[in-house]
Amino acid sequence: MLFFYSRSALYALMVVVSAVVLIGHHSVPPMDRDESRFAQASKQMLQSGDYVTVQFQDELRAKKPAGIYWLQSTFASFLGANKISSYRFVNLVALLATIFTLYHMALHFYDSRAAFGAAALFSSCFLVLGEAHLAKTDTLLMALALGQQWALMRFYMAWQLELEPPRHNWFWFWGCMAAGILVKGPVLPVLAGLTLVALCLRHRQASWLNILSFRRGLTLLFLLCLPWTVLVTLETNGEFLATAVKGDLLAKLKTGQESHGAPPGAYAILLCMLIWPASPLLIWAFAHTRTLINCTKTFFLLAWILPFWLLIELIPTKLPHYPLPLLPAIILLLIGGVDVLSDPKTARIRWFYFLGVALRYGGVGIGILLASIFLWGAVQFGGETSRQAVLFALLALVMASLAAWYGHQWIRQALWRPFFKMIGAAMLFHLVAFAGVLPALSRIHVSTAIAEKISTLTAKPVAISTTGFQEPSLVFLLSRDLLLLSATEAALFLIEAPGGLAIIEQRQQAVFLQAAGQLGLRLAPPIQLSGINISKGQNVIILLYRSEMFDANASKE
Repeated sequence: MLFFYSRSALYALMVVVSAVVLIGHHSVPPMDRDESRFAQASKQMLQSGDYVTVQFQDELRAKKPAGIYWLQSTFASFLGANKISSYRFVNLVALLATIFTLYHMALHFYDSRAAFGAAALFSSCFLVLGEAHLAKTDTLLMALALGQQWALMRFYMAWQLELEPPRHNWFWFWGCMAAGILVKGPVLPVLAGLTLVALCLRHRQASWLNILSFRRGLTLLFLLCLPWTVLVTLETNGEFLATAVKGDLLAKLKTGQESHGAPPGAYAILLCMLIWPASPLLIWAFAHTRTLINCTKTFFLLAWILPFWLLIELIPTKLPHYPLPLLPAIILLLIGGVDVLSDPKTARIRWFYFLGVALRYGGVGIGILLASIFLWGAVQFGGETSRQAVLFALLALVMASLAAWYGHQWIRQALWRPFFKMIGAAMLFHLVAFAGVLPALSRIHVSTAIAEKISTLTAKPVAISTTGFQEPSLVFLLSRDLLLLSATEAALFLIEAPGGLAIIEQRQQAVFLQAAGQLGLRLAPPIQLSGINISKGQNVIILLYRSEMFDANASKE
């Protein structure tokens, strides 16, 4: 009966998560640079019918393999090519698949209530829901990583119990790995390889790896990955793979790419925030490390987490989503501490007990810290919609405080009911923060403001150029025909394209006006917008310029 209830609760959880994410998909404007590049490249793939090469405007986009673009363009063909939510829908499907798979994997560790608790806790993590709102590769990669690692665990446990592995397990292991390669290159093979190395070192033997069905698996992997690799190599004369390896992968390994560098240990510091509301369980995991190592199943989870974590800590480039392939394993470990009550009588050292309780309360309070950051953002970046942003931020603060209260009850009692209530409050916090506060931060949505202003013009521009402000989100909103020009080129553009519109960032205005004066270009009074380029952290003033139309009758007078 408990199992049936938990399965029903799982489906209800998936419905709730779908509602939370879909609301955010439709309300949050495109603002992340990578998201807009992915969406625009997928849109162009759909429009051109070229499913081999990946392009952003007229440039080859050799950052990631074509897998994510295939999926995004497919969904966009049904849901609408001009809506950013269409390209985000892939992440909702991947997130639901991860929740479903995580629940069933958790049943191998715990009873059905704890398995549902793992699925619910994972669904409410700040990083998980944050990435699910963006049209990027990382949520899908996380789902494929979970599928691959669960299949690997089945191989490992079959060897430990001297049983035959499930018949089609090899297909899931190698199939998920191949799909992961088509989505984000070598990440999943590296994850599997590091896990296997850790397992082999523990048992001091590698002969058991024969059960991984290397011959069939590698054949499947090459059948799935090789055709596109050959086609894109021929189509681009090898430029795609060369750029992907040298310009993206190796660049991230050598130094912090695109100002995203950070020292080792950065992820460990941010972990409490990234996995909230699961953060108060971290102290339990650290306190029971020896027990987790001695248990075969939990050691597999540690072999999944620790080597890859060490790798991403050592890589100079640091991005918040890099730990995502590890999050299912982290949650599976942490959920075991929900119903463990800290007891000062059994604590070996009294100060250790008080430190543990303090750290648990610190983990619970992370939500209030996040809400305070959103409130600060509402005040700073609300602009014309500041009242709406502040109201949503205050509501988010209420939800975070409610989660903290239920977290307090859970710490005192170690019962599932207050724990689930804490998760529910955290889910409401994320809904308000992502779907309420973020869309109301009008000052950071400069591209959206420009697109909306252009759509209200009586005379629609026949062509558009932009100078100074050349964010990928603007390209997505205004289509691939948007011209990215210098200030001098923008003046020439208005002469060559009567009825065109030039978007000029104020830092480029003086050069633009000087060039326009030298060309004898008469300009209509500009339309002015202001905001903050969140990608660069700069205040910007945007001026929309059009040329005055030549009046033949006026010249005769």
